[in-house]
Amino acid sequence: MKVLVGIPTYGNVRFGYTIRETLEGLVNQTFKDFRVLIVYKPMKDDKTLDVVSEYSDKLDVEVLVQRNGYFVDAVNMILEVARDYDITLTTDDDAIPGPKWVAEHISMHRAHEKIGVLSGLVNNSFRVEIGSGNKFLAFIKKISGFYTPLFKDYIERGYIGYINDIGLSVINPSYDYEYVKHRDKIYGPPIGVNMSFKSRLLDNFGLPPYSIKGLHNENLLATYYLIKYKMYSSIFRGANVIHLERESLSRAKSKEELCKLLAEHCLLPYGLYSIGVKVNMRKLKLYSLIKPLYSRLKETYRYDGCLYGIRLAIEAIENNYTPLEVRNKLKNSIYNKCKVNL
Repeated sequence: MKVLVGIPTYGNVRFGYTIRETLEGLVNQTFKDFRVLIVYKPMKDDKTLDVVSEYSDKLDVEVLVQRNGYFVDAVNMILEVARDYDITLTTDDDAIPGPKWVAEHISMHRAHEKIGVLSGLVNNSFRVEIGSGNKFLAFIKKISGFYTPLFKDYIERGYIGYINDIGLSVINPSYDYEYVKHRDKIYGPPIGVNMSFKSRLLDNFGLPPYSIKGLHNENLLATYYLIKYKMYSSIFRGANVIHLERESLSRAKSKEELCKLLAEHCLLPYGLYSIGVKVNMRKLKLYSLIKPLYSRLKETYRYDGCLYGIRLAIEAIENNYTPLEVRNKLKNSIYNKCKVNL
């Protein structure tokens, strides 16, 4: 079995080269027969390549230089190479994989032919947020059809989280924490870039380059496997990675960055559209109108960010924007609004 580990990295100099700890974790894997592919985007004074060179005699490692683009473009470079491998694992450059990380992913893929995409534990947790939030808002969402799934497979398989019919990610209201904590495996969306997939089945699939931070890449990949192969996505109790606490593309700490993050989060309807999946546009437009009525119960930046994303998604779908056109609008318009309106 050919196994690839893909790591996109950029700006590691700002965080003290956390990729060193990632690579050290890979050196200590119980399963050794894998190749490491690092997609590296240079920046001034960055010595990431010097760190990587320290491991050239300990790991089968290759570096691809990313000349332009963002996170999703780096992941697409990994996908191009991954087609020649049976299993591909990906992780962040600030994550430390446990010693059985590779082995346990491989074992799960071998045991579950109908699972296309897998995520393991992050900081020894499923990282599934259920049973939280405003109960009144959850009730309103439920009676308004907000939890209607995009695919019936989600309900048939008991997904703990899924994409609804307007193209937004939701938590299944039928489950609570007691259900999750006693399971060794749950069906649901993968967790960020910490995942693995049966990569020989990728064919010519590539992620649409509409985003900057790369949110929901894993959801789009899982949707591809579900549509094309009737394969599911799952999170299992194993293959733990420890995430270092720092601000990153998907973990923002400032209000401005959170606003940007939520804007991209709510662009998912367009992401689905760009890979050929139709969402319920009538309901999406209605949601964009009623969301301001209850979102004022939350912080302004949260409300603004998500609403910016939903409105851009509607505009982009109706006008058949290309992914790069959406990215430009996100960068030059939405991001500026997040700065001004805080």
